Amino acid sequence: MRIGVLGPAEREIMPFINKILNKKIREHAMLKFYSGIYEDVEVVSAFCGVCKVNAAIATQILISKFEVTHIVLTGVAGALNRELGIGDTVVSNEVAYHDVANGILTEYHPWMKDIYFRSDVELLNICEDISKDLSGTSKFHFGRIITGEAFVERNEREGLIENFNPLCVDMESASVAHTCYVNNIPFIVIRSMSDNADENALETFESNIEMAALNSTKLVEKLIKKLGETEHSNKFDTKA
Repeated sequence: MRIGVLGPAEREIMPFINKILNKKIREHAMLKFYSGIYEDVEVVSAFCGVCKVNAAIATQILISKFEVTHIVLTGVAGALNRELGIGDTVVSNEVAYHDVANGILTEYHPWMKDIYFRSDVELLNICEDISKDLSGTSKFHFGRIITGEAFVERNEREGLIENFNPLCVDMESASVAHTCYVNNIPFIVIRSMSDNADENALETFESNIEMAALNSTKLVEKLIKKLGETEHSNKFDTKA
């Protein structure tokens, strides 16, 4: 098992990277990848840069160069569902582009049945179990995340809500999910709310990014630990 962990910006991923033991750094496509050990699990992490192409490049490198078995995208996002508060964490059950015509994905490569990339069921179930233990300090929501290339402004919010019924919006999740889909790699997205995707989004984002990023990182760390425990248990059962 080798887990790839991506964050769009340094402030979103460095709190995790700083905890990796026996770090080695390799550079590909102008990106730095930090490989090592976290909770006895092999991990490779990087801040991929903001927006879809940057995230897709980093994801493919994790798969092709580092041969990761799972990918987790973490960081912050803009809330679209009214039940979400600043600092709440969303875990994806499915992800979609909000700025790509539906037929691009269903009528051409990769010829999907619909526009939604589904998160790995095992990763999703583990996150649901972990969230129950963390529910005393944080609020967790499970549902749809949508992705587009720019900050959502006030006049776009209602249309996105009506068309997709999402929990939140970001600039990277669908491209990571897309890359994992065509490579058959299990993925999940864990993002905490830094803003409300409205006219004050940029200012609110800057004020809350560190706090929100730490909330999502907390769940990522618990997920990796649990995956490691599960793998160790499975190996023990096999030997027995």
